[in-house]
Amino acid sequence: MKWLTTFLLLALCITLIEAAFLPSFFNQDEPAYESSTELITECGDDNDLLVIKDITLDPETPKPGQTLTVDFKGYLKEQVPEGTIIEITVKFGVVQLIKKKFDFCQEAGKVEEECPIEKGPLEFTKSVDLPKEIPPVSGSFLGRYSVHAVITTPEEKQVTCLNGKVAFPRRR
Repeated sequence: MKWLTTFLLLALCITLIEAAFLPSFFNQDEPAYESSTELITECGDDNDLLVIKDITLDPETPKPGQTLTVDFKGYLKEQVPEGTIIEITVKFGVVQLIKKKFDFCQEAGKVEEECPIEKGPLEFTKSVDLPKEIPPVSGSFLGRYSVHAVITTPEEKQVTCLNGKVAFPRRR
């Protein structure tokens, strides 16, 4: 399971680095997310192959230039085979920055996992260094990023669907 959260975090970090050069003038009406349980949420259903038991972030509110640590616990109901696809959409405010499909098994290899990934319990801890150059909150405007990821097997079974959101306040 390292692959999923790691991939989401890496996608978010890459986007943050790229977006650091965008002006932060995108208005967001939603409140800033503050707790771990609200930063990463499931968007799937009971038919998903992955049952997520816990995702904990440390610190609970990520900040530019800090290390973000993710602790994950879950259970995979079925094996995840070769040919599984992950579709990622990354936005800064309302502007879509990335929308791509990746070979899930190729990406899993980057975090020391191999396909097929066998069913059973999944637990891991992964740390990611966030870049310092993330656009902050400016008045009523937020440097808000969102990541939407859906993982689907070749048989079109959904492994999981996750949403991640984070807003970075102005440093004082």
